[in-house]
Amino acid sequence: MTNNRSIIREHSDIPAKPPLLRFTIVDLSGLAVFHRSYISEVMDELLFSGFSAAMIAFSRELGSELYSIQMEGANYFFRTKEDFILVVGMYPRVRSSSAKRFLRLVYELVNWEQLEGYLNKAIYFQTEEFMEKAEQIILDFQIRFKHLIRSD
Repeated sequence: MTNNRSIIREHSDIPAKPPLLRFTIVDLSGLAVFHRSYISEVMDELLFSGFSAAMIAFSRELGSELYSIQMEGANYFFRTKEDFILVVGMYPRVRSSSAKRFLRLVYELVNWEQLEGYLNKAIYFQTEEFMEKAEQIILDFQIRFKHLIRSD
């Protein structure tokens, strides 16, 4: 995926380790159709998107929904719609309610009816209109919650 750094990195108000660490939209096959990372730590995007899709499929197999995974250094929150999974990695001090609000804002950004008209639905998430609006939501979130990050 290209342009992972985006406009957020250019914004001087964002700390080196921001509250929103990563945001990815994955299709159920495990392909990342939109991915942004705001930290220097490298993560295999293909492995992460495949893992996310597998975890959602596993939770559905059990008759349940996966909402979050807690890890050292990051908490991951999930929201699904049709063939897509929205996954956001947050700094642990960000409350789950704030992460869920972020996912709701992106979810509401997606024009799900328009998406149905795309033969290759993944292309929708690469449109300039979607990318600009998603990055603005991310930037607003980064600025609003930057106080959670200690500047050591």
